[in-house]
Amino acid sequence: MKKLGNRICAVLASVLLLPGLITPAAVKADQQDFDDFLTGEWVEMMESDYTTMHFSVKDYKKMNLTKPEVTLGEITYDEFAKAAADAQASLDTLHSYDFNSLTESQQYDYRVYEQSLEDTIALYSFPDYEEMFNPYSGTQSNLTTLFTEFMFYTQEDIDDYLTLMADYPRFIEDMLEFTKQQAAKGYFMTDRALDEELKQLNELAGKGEEAPFIIIFNERVDDFEGLSDEERQAYKDKNHDIVINEVFPSILHAAEVLETLRGSRSIGDKSLYFYPDGKEYYSALLRSKISDDASAKEAFDYLTKAIRETYYYVTDAILSLDGDREEVITTMHTPTEMLDYLRNHLEGFPKGPDLNYTASYLDPSVANPSIMAYYMTTPVDDLTDNVIRVNGTSISDEDMNTLYYTLAHEGYPGHLYQFTWFYSQGTNNVIRHDISTIGYTEGWAQYVEKIMLNRSPLSKAAQEVTFANVFLGYDIQAAVDIAVNGLGYDSKQVSNWMNDLGLGSIETAEMIDMVVDSAGQILPYGYGLTKFWELRERTQQALGDEFDMEEYHLQILTNGPRSFGIVEEDLTRYVEGKGKTMPKDFTFLKSERTEDMTNLGSTVSFVQKNSKLIIAAVVVIVLLILVLFILLVRAIIRLIFGRKRD
Repeated sequence: MKKLGNRICAVLASVLLLPGLITPAAVKADQQDFDDFLTGEWVEMMESDYTTMHFSVKDYKKMNLTKPEVTLGEITYDEFAKAAADAQASLDTLHSYDFNSLTESQQYDYRVYEQSLEDTIALYSFPDYEEMFNPYSGTQSNLTTLFTEFMFYTQEDIDDYLTLMADYPRFIEDMLEFTKQQAAKGYFMTDRALDEELKQLNELAGKGEEAPFIIIFNERVDDFEGLSDEERQAYKDKNHDIVINEVFPSILHAAEVLETLRGSRSIGDKSLYFYPDGKEYYSALLRSKISDDASAKEAFDYLTKAIRETYYYVTDAILSLDGDREEVITTMHTPTEMLDYLRNHLEGFPKGPDLNYTASYLDPSVANPSIMAYYMTTPVDDLTDNVIRVNGTSISDEDMNTLYYTLAHEGYPGHLYQFTWFYSQGTNNVIRHDISTIGYTEGWAQYVEKIMLNRSPLSKAAQEVTFANVFLGYDIQAAVDIAVNGLGYDSKQVSNWMNDLGLGSIETAEMIDMVVDSAGQILPYGYGLTKFWELRERTQQALGDEFDMEEYHLQILTNGPRSFGIVEEDLTRYVEGKGKTMPKDFTFLKSERTEDMTNLGSTVSFVQKNSKLIIAAVVVIVLLILVLFILLVRAIIRLIFGRKRD
C-alpha cells in the first residue's frame, strides 16, 4: 500500500536450501543471495513509493533506482490487504533461508526484518484503526510535515514537489472516502479529537498568504542555486496558485465532511478495547510500539513496578533539593548552543562521524501539539546534513531545562547520534535504514536524557528531580495507555491503581482522554525508556567495578535498532563473556533511601486501600479509650468519697 512512510512490498524469488546438504561454497552463495534478497526488498520499497524514496535517498540515479510515479499514493481497503499479502510473501521468502548459514550481521538483519514484516501483517489486518485525520498521529498531520520538510536537492525535486502539492486535493478526497467507510462501521475518532483536528485544519487553511506551504517553499526556492529570477518567480506563482486555490479549499472541505461524521464512533468515549476486535488490534499495536513481545498484562505489571520504584526515587530526589528553589539553565540560550554543548560532552559514547546540523523552531501553524521536537533522519546516501525541529508551542523560550534534555533526545547522543553512528558503520544491509524499531529508538533517546542532564550546569539534586519526573511521567502515561486500551480499565480502576501507588493526587481524567484519543502513541517513550534503564541497572549490577560505559554503549549500538529481546541476549552474552551472570532481580533508578521509601510507600498504600476500615477502627479505639477513661474516673471518685465516709 502506498502510504506516507515505509512500504513493505513485493517478494523476490530465492532458492530454498535443504538442511544437511549445505557445502561451504553453498553457504557463501546463500549469504550473497540473502543480501541480494534484502537489497531487492529495499529497492522495491523505494521504487514503489515516491515519498519514501525522496526522504530515504538523496540521489536516486547514483543509487541505480528507478523513480516511481510522483504521487501521494492511494488509501483503500484493497491497498491494505495487498500490503499485508506482500508482507506475508516477503516473510515466507525470508523464512526460506537457513538462518544458521548466515553471517552474524545477516542474522541481525534477518531477525529485525522478520519482526518488521510480522508487525506489518498484524497491523494491516486491522485497516479500520488507521485514522487518516487523527490530530496527533494521522496521515493528514504527516502530510504537513512531508511538505514543510521536503528538500530540494535538484531542480527536478522542485518540479516533483509541485506535482505532489497538486495531488494533495485528490489524496485528501481518498482519505475522506476511506474515513467515511470506516465511520459507517462505527470506527471514528472521539468528538474531543475531532474538535482538535478541525481546529488544526482551519488554522492551516486560515493562514492564507502567510501559510508555511507558501513561506517555506519560497525560502527554499530562493536558497536554491542555479535558477534565474524568472524561474524562481514562476515556481513561486505556481505553488501559490495550487495552495490558495486547490489545497486550502480541499482542507476546508475535509473539515466540513469530518463534522458530518461527528458521533460516528460506535463506542463513544470508550477506549478501543471495547471494539469487537479492539483487544486483538491493541496486542499488535503494543508489540510494534514497544519492540518487545510482552503481553498487555505483562507490560502493565512491568511499568507498575517501575513507577513504584521511581516514585521513591523522585521523593528521595526532592528531599535533597535546596528548599523550594527551582533551578534554570542560564548559560545557553539557543538550540544550536545547546547542541554544541551536548556534542562536546559525549564521554562514555563511542565516537561518531563528523556531521553538520541545524536546529530551528517550527511554524506554530504546522506544529503538532503532541510533539515537542523531531529529528529528520538523513538519506541513506548522505548522512552529512542533519535537521532538528523544535515545537515552540510545547517548549517556551524561557524553559531552557526542557529544551536542553529535548535536544539531548533529538540530537546528541539521542536520535541524530544513534542514527548516524549505526549507519556510518556500513556493516548491515541497506534495508535497515528504512525499518522502524520505535521502542528501541525512542527508548535510547529517552535513556540518554538522564546521562546528559547529569552533565548539565544544574545542581545534582536538580538533575535528579528533573529526570525522575520525566521518567515517572512517561511511565505513568504508558501504563495508563495499556490499562485503558489493552486491559479495559475504566476511570475508577485507573484511580484505584494510582492510589495503590501513592499517586492519588494525579488527575486521571485528562490522561485517560489522551490515551483514548491517541492510543499507543506514548508507549515507545515510556516502555522503551524503562527497558533501557532496566538493562543498564542489571548490567552494571553484574559487572560492578568492571562496568565501562563506552564498552556498554557499544553493545547497545553496534547491531542497531532491534527488539529488546535481542538486546538482552546481546548484553547477557557480553556479561557472561566477562565471567559474570546477568541478574534477574533489579531495582529501577535505585536511590540511597529506596528501602526506607519502599517501606513508607507500602504503608501509605495500605492506608489508602483500607482507609474506611482504619477510620472505623480508630473510632472504636477512641470510644473504648473514652469508656475506659470514664470508668477509671468513676472508680477514683468512688475510692475518694468511700474513704471520706469511712
